[in-house]
This record gives sequence, structure tokens and C-alpha cells, in this order.
Amino acid sequence: SDMAYVTEGGDKPSSRFHDFVDLCCQAYNLIRKHTHLFLNLLGLMLSCGIPELSDLEDLKYVYDALRPQDSDADATTYFTRLIESSLGSVATKLNFFIHNLAQMKFTGSDARPTLSFAPRTHTLKTSGRIRDVFLCRHERVFNPSKGYTYVVKVQRDNPGEVTFVQRTFEEFQELHNKLRLLFPSSLLPSFPSRFVIGRSRGEAVAERRKEELNGYIWHLIHAAPEVAECDLIYTFFHPLPRDEKAAGTNPTPKPADATWARSLGKVGGEVKLSISYKNNKLFIMVMHIRGLPPLQDGNDPDPYVKTYLLPDPQKTTKRKTKVARKTCNPTYNEMLVYDGIPRGDLEQRELRLSVLSEEGFWENILLGEVGIRLRDLDLAQEKMGWFALGSRGHGTL
Repeated sequence: SDMAYVTEGGDKPSSRFHDFVDLCCQAYNLIRKHTHLFLNLLGLMLSCGIPELSDLEDLKYVYDALRPQDSDADATTYFTRLIESSLGSVATKLNFFIHNLAQMKFTGSDARPTLSFAPRTHTLKTSGRIRDVFLCRHERVFNPSKGYTYVVKVQRDNPGEVTFVQRTFEEFQELHNKLRLLFPSSLLPSFPSRFVIGRSRGEAVAERRKEELNGYIWHLIHAAPEVAECDLIYTFFHPLPRDEKAAGTNPTPKPADATWARSLGKVGGEVKLSISYKNNKLFIMVMHIRGLPPLQDGNDPDPYVKTYLLPDPQKTTKRKTKVARKTCNPTYNEMLVYDGIPRGDLEQRELRLSVLSEEGFWENILLGEVGIRLRDLDLAQEKMGWFALGSRGHGTL
């Protein structure tokens, strides 16, 4: 989303998002510590004629949102989930969309939308009139990300001039979004839904999207001249360097290293933990990971954290975080709790933490792990810090 683009400083997830989340959660906890002060100040404003602040129910809403009964750790987890949900929120996207429109208005009317994946703008005059387009197949790809690409056959007025271009579903969607900035919806065909039931990268979904996208581009080419002949469309269907690989008719073969059992990839990176002990409970807050290596095929992993409290011959102490998607710098802020651990037992225990990439039907890939001897930590107070991830070894704060 645009919000993630701004906070991360680009279109790739980065450790800047860790700083953003940490600062937001620190601010939230600071406000929570002064809940009663804020409620008293807002209570003085009940008679000021503000529609959203007129009775005790409005104060209760603020009280519930601040969650003063929660610990700082629980509140951090809660607020992190709010940040993550806001990234996909329609309201957030609408807010950034309105700001973008305002920016376009004040940067001058000559600014025209362009496609992020096209280095140059192409026109009907420079490329030649497009006579027909046909989406002939979809192909499985593994780089730069795992998914499907769609091969479009483009025929122009010049006899025998046929080119093939490869575009992802997201690139089709970008084209549609940019066209909506230029033309009313009444002049544009409807775009296929992004949301599907079940696995979003399955063969059946790709086949269905192929048919829907084929109809979409046919209607684009046969739309009103101001749409069909616009620079965005001619740029979209102009070949890129990567499209030379689509000139043939055979599907791209699967890379040789895409086997069914990939258990160990490159290891590396660091994990930020907060470790504390209270009332016979060991609390492990998994906060962030930075610098994970990409997978062997060049894609970003789908990382999650798994912990054991050793010795554990029956493997009853396994705890897991949620899976973060397509990132080498995930944020979790999830609390993993071990209950019923007497303080005397901590001296004999080791926290074994592993970071793995979820691979669906394949074996999950180990991205790094670290062992933390609890006897090396003074758990009389919270310990927070970064631990280096490797193939094996012990970490220290």
C-alpha cells in the first residue's frame, strides 16, 4: 500500500518499518500511562458542542481504545496488529489516494501518470497502431517473485509484426488504476477481482484470470479512441527487455533448483527479542527480524519464528509466530509464553529459536537459528536486544 511505501522508503520491505512500528507503539504506551489525564481533559470538553464528544459513551470509547488494563507488551501486540490491518484498509488507501490527487493538482496539469515497470513512454505514433491483442497463456515464474505471468500476443497494422509481452496480474491492475485517473469509469471495462477463494496462486485461479484478463484487454483495444489510443496502453503493450523470453510458444521451464525438498537455504540476519520472567512464566516477545537472506531462487521468504525450550525430548514446548509474507525484514511483536517454569529450572534451560520460510507443499526452509542459555541472562528485569542468526550457535545480548 501507499502507507507501507512511505514508511519503508520504497516498494521493498525494509527495517525502517521496524522503527516506525516501535515509535508508534512507544507513543501508544506513553499515552496509555496517562489515560486518566486524557479522560479528564476530554471530560471537560463534553459541553463544547463537538458532535463526536458529547456524552459518557464517547469517553468510554476512548477508554476502551487505550486499554489501560493491558500490559505494555500486550498493548504493543495489539497496536502492531492495528498498524498491519491499516495497511490494507480501504480508508487508508482512500486517504492516500485523495492526497495523491491533490498532489497531482498542484504539481501542474502536464503531469501524466506513468507505469512503474516501463522505463519509457511509448505512443501510437512511435510504436505503430495495435490491431489486436490476445492473452495466449500463463506461465509459472519464480523471479522476482513466485507466481504467474501472462503472455500477450500483440499484432500491429504492419504485416507480420507480432510481439509477445509478459505482464503480471499486478501490472494489469496498475494499468487499470492509472487509466482511472485519466478517464471516467463509463469509458473503461471492468477489471477482474483481485480477491479469490482458496489459494491465490493456484493453477485454477491463474487460468480463470487468464480468461478474464483476455476479455479486459480486448475491450480496452476496442474502447473509445481516446482510451484505446492513449499512451498508457501503448506503453503497456510495448515490449520490455524481459519480454524477449516470451517470443517463443513453449512455456518457460521450471528452474532446476525448484525441487520438492528444500530444507536449508542461506542463513543470516538478526532477531530482536524481549525476554522477561514473572510469576513462573517466561515471556518471549518476538519483535522484529532484519537482514534475512533471500531464497535460492531470488524471491523474498515467507518467514515465521519457531521456538523450543530445551531440553524437550517430547517437543511439547513448541511455539510459533504468524507467517510474514514476502519480506526479509518482518515485524511480529508477538508474545510467546511458557507457563509453569520454576525459577530454578531456568538455569538448566536453553531457548532454541529458528526462523523458517513457509513453503506450502514444500519442506519449510531454515533461514537461521540461535540458542540462548537462560542462565546467561539476568531475568530479574526485562532483557531486550538483537541476536545474530546462524546455522547453529549461541547468542548473547
